[in-house]
Amino acid sequence: MKKSTLRLALAFGFGIVILAYLFWSMGLGNIAGVLSRIRPEYFLAAALVYLASEFIAALTLKVAIGGKIKFRNILPSHMCGMLYSAVTPGRFGYYYTAFSLAKKTNESRSKNIGLLTIMQGVTFFVKVISCVIAVLYFSRLFISPESKSYFLMAAFVPVLFVVAILLILCTKLPNKIIALIPVLKNMLGYVSMMQDSRKDMTARKIFSIVFLNLIGWFVVGAQWYLLALSLSLDLSYWDAFMLQPLLSAVMFIPLTPSGLGITEGGSALLFTLILSSVPSVQAKAAGVAYILLVRINSIMVDSFGLIDMRIHAKK
Repeated sequence: MKKSTLRLALAFGFGIVILAYLFWSMGLGNIAGVLSRIRPEYFLAAALVYLASEFIAALTLKVAIGGKIKFRNILPSHMCGMLYSAVTPGRFGYYYTAFSLAKKTNESRSKNIGLLTIMQGVTFFVKVISCVIAVLYFSRLFISPESKSYFLMAAFVPVLFVVAILLILCTKLPNKIIALIPVLKNMLGYVSMMQDSRKDMTARKIFSIVFLNLIGWFVVGAQWYLLALSLSLDLSYWDAFMLQPLLSAVMFIPLTPSGLGITEGGSALLFTLILSSVPSVQAKAAGVAYILLVRINSIMVDSFGLIDMRIHAKK
């Protein structure tokens, strides 16, 4: 078995163990009871709204990449990348998008990876701001030091990604570190080409990416709100809107695929604050069921990205 496959299997196993513990501690019947209340009309409406957000994300990619590549070629690459990201630790699988686009544009993978990394850096910057706003929004609900530490951790995760991306793209420090590690020396050329691609990112492009990210935040917030309605949860639009950056930030913790188990645990904690009038176990069960439904809804839509794999298979 390849090391990468083994690492992914271990990450999945760790995530499943955490999820199993959550099911055991909250009662499988409680979580299943929440999921049994799904209202299909809201679930399907949420899927359509999420599809709209994927169009916005693909448009953001179009802005970042530029050139003559058509939007209809970018969208399936992006959606398939999102599908991969849902099953990889740290959501690193999204970089499939760069490899897919490289084939479609006949440009180097590293150039596309560089542009994608810069775009992700801008996205994470927006996520940092949104996480801080979300922490301030939910701070009125803090009832224990443990809750406060979770919020601060969620806000800090995207900060680490922004710092790492800035170091890679704007300094030669990573090059010096990689040069000292024999196993990583083959990556040095890719890192250098990624740094060169930064020159293609103008201030106008960065402003457009930030603007589209903000629109996308509102649209995904609507998806999360509709899924709350689907489960008949007592969440306002603004609750769902602010939950999204905090919990999606936790999904980038590279311990389990897309934060599997960890995100559900964070959601359980948040729901004990938001649904304070509901018994703690039921609120936690609602939090776990809710984030599972978010995953299912998003993966269902992103599965259309498998078309991209078929396109490459034919070639």
